[in-house]
Amino acid sequence: MLSAFAIFFSLQHEGDFSFREAWMHLSDEYPIKFEGERLPPPIVADLNGDGKSEVLIATHDAKIQVLEPHSRRVDEGFSNARVLAEVSLLPDKVRVSSGRRAVAMAAGVIERPRPGKARKHVLVVVTSGWSVMCFDSNLKKLWENNLQEDFPHNAHHREIAISISNYTLKHGDSGLVIVGGRMEVQPHILLDPFEEIQAEKSTEHRGKSDTEKEASENPGTVDSRHFKFYAFAGGSGIVRWHGKNE
Repeated sequence: MLSAFAIFFSLQHEGDFSFREAWMHLSDEYPIKFEGERLPPPIVADLNGDGKSEVLIATHDAKIQVLEPHSRRVDEGFSNARVLAEVSLLPDKVRVSSGRRAVAMAAGVIERPRPGKARKHVLVVVTSGWSVMCFDSNLKKLWENNLQEDFPHNAHHREIAISISNYTLKHGDSGLVIVGGRMEVQPHILLDPFEEIQAEKSTEHRGKSDTEKEASENPGTVDSRHFKFYAFAGGSGIVRWHGKNE
């Protein structure tokens, strides 16, 4: 109701505000075959706590870029946003791009507020290969945790949510990062090579467990749609809790 009133009030007072061209950022064209190939939307955050917001965007070549959204010109049309920094999501040792595309990201504060100290943000990214990565305000990687083995073969991302807070589950931790993902199994979906290899390894790993034995005896009981939660220590990436919601 409040939102509807605000829209009505704004329309009745045309001229009180207006939109003007400020800045833009061009990205490379990339063909989208499946909905799951779309990149996560940009996010706005004050990474270093200086009072100025930055815009973080994901790219199809497995990078995260930080843009300066502030325009230096007025009433002169769009100006190109300056790229302040960028970080690669590729592995440190093996530069393989498959499975490293960002599918979700969020920024938040894991440290408790202290008087006179800037509240710096961390960036959490989840990739198509189910790697969860956390970066500090300078885009230095703090930790990485891969969850691929916890998901069934031929499962693709349907929904991913990330929550970042300064709450802790264990004394000595720095904040908490919660990642939840909903997967759907579609046997005929086209996965990229890395995801297929990881999925096959995951299937072989689960094949040795009692759970897989029961599932093979009763194919109808195999989860085709489920939501899993993981809670990580914000500073170290140690898994503090995980669960599944049917």
